[in-house]
Amino acid sequence: MPSKMRKRGENSYELTVTNGYDFQGKQIMIRKTIQATSDRDARKQYSQFEAEVRSGAIIKTGKLKLAEFAEQWFRDYCQVKLAPMTLRNYKRYLERRIIPAMGHIDMVDLKPYHIVPFINSLLTPEKRLDGKSEPVTGQAAAYCYRVLSSMLNTAVKWQVIPSNPCDRVDPPVIKRPHTSAFTENEALNMLNMLSNEEIKYRIMISLAVTTGLRLGELLGLMWTDIDFYRNVLQVNRSCQSLAGHGVFTKEPKNESSIRCVTLPNTIMEMFIQYKAWQDQEKAQLGNQWMQGDWVFTTWNGSLLNPSTVSHWFHKFLKRNGLPEIPFHGLRHTSATLLLSEGASLKNVSSRLGHSDIRTTGNIYAHALQSVDKQLAQKMDVFLNKGSDKEL
Repeated sequence: MPSKMRKRGENSYELTVTNGYDFQGKQIMIRKTIQATSDRDARKQYSQFEAEVRSGAIIKTGKLKLAEFAEQWFRDYCQVKLAPMTLRNYKRYLERRIIPAMGHIDMVDLKPYHIVPFINSLLTPEKRLDGKSEPVTGQAAAYCYRVLSSMLNTAVKWQVIPSNPCDRVDPPVIKRPHTSAFTENEALNMLNMLSNEEIKYRIMISLAVTTGLRLGELLGLMWTDIDFYRNVLQVNRSCQSLAGHGVFTKEPKNESSIRCVTLPNTIMEMFIQYKAWQDQEKAQLGNQWMQGDWVFTTWNGSLLNPSTVSHWFHKFLKRNGLPEIPFHGLRHTSATLLLSEGASLKNVSSRLGHSDIRTTGNIYAHALQSVDKQLAQKMDVFLNKGSDKEL
């Protein structure tokens, strides 16, 4: 008789199958009571039950606490489906937010009236995890809502609960922070200041301003992604850094982020110079040069850590007395400059790799208002011309 099959009565047996470990490192036990005519029949049913558990066809049910389901969902869904950075964030929100607040509630008893006060409580300063006293933006609460809703959607698919209670709860309203970006004069001044910097950083910053690529997308570029004949750059991957994983590349955040971006002739000339310089470095290092064909690299050809570039950019701005913005602000600068020059919202959205044009419109509403003001001034000129004719 299997060690985790116990006879409870004349024809009754309790079956227990272990199914991995929870967040605390404890084994997850799934039990079932069966009726069997003999030990042989019980062993046969045990083998079938164990196979069903291992395949995921059976999960822990009954009085299943939210904390218990969260542990299995994280192991069987998140660890299989999510990228490392997203996986880390989901784990953090489950452990620090969701499980401490609602882990004791039975899944079948979870209702919107449990979720509403929980989400509202996240918007209070005392719920911050960093100890700061500033009011909480809606972003943390919205992300927590998204993690919880995703987990409960899976619970519906796995037939643990009949419906997702988050569907009857309004998501937190996010007050979008002001996007940091350079004005046209500030951007030109910054580009002029690059003349004394390494060629690697000169082209990286110029490329960020002219294309709006994210930092991870820039660092994920390979030379095979650049078409020197058509002046086109292909975004195929993104570079990230995560504790325990080091520096690695992954597919971009969404399907629309995989895109072609046309480059100005000036950038292509910089690329030709930079490629010649890098080839010289590679030749001098010989076997020390790491294989990988990355465009932007460390001294020996390996992937650059995004934090290295962010720290360099901060010091560069401070050293030259330039307004301090994050590296991501160069992406906002690119979009703002394009819109101010009359580029359509659709074309800017496509160039940035946004999945929805509404995302672009929401982020750059201030730039669109500025363009609209210019258009109104042009209509003033038009109307005044008509008035002059009447006079």
